[in-house]
Amino acid sequence: MRTTVRLDEDLMRQVKEYAARKNQTITSVLEDGLRQLLERDRRDVDGPRADLIVFTGDGLHVGIDLDDRSTWAELAEAEDAEHFQGVDRVDA
Repeated sequence: MRTTVRLDEDLMRQVKEYAARKNQTITSVLEDGLRQLLERDRRDVDGPRADLIVFTGDGLHVGIDLDDRSTWAELAEAEDAEHFQGVDRVDA
């Protein structure tokens, strides 16, 4: 498909130089750039989601002091391990 696009002169100069260095046509450089932009936008919209964990309990477990990591670190690591054992795949 043919179309007309107006580009900033400096940007066009850079595109021409890039295309020459990579032994590509200007069209292929522009197509690649637009594909990358659209893919990045799609990933931003469809990207990984985080689980929102809502606390509905009555407070801390007996013996847990949030200021003392030694009272909760092992429990937190065990809960993390239990959660991640149920995850089939993690996309990074």
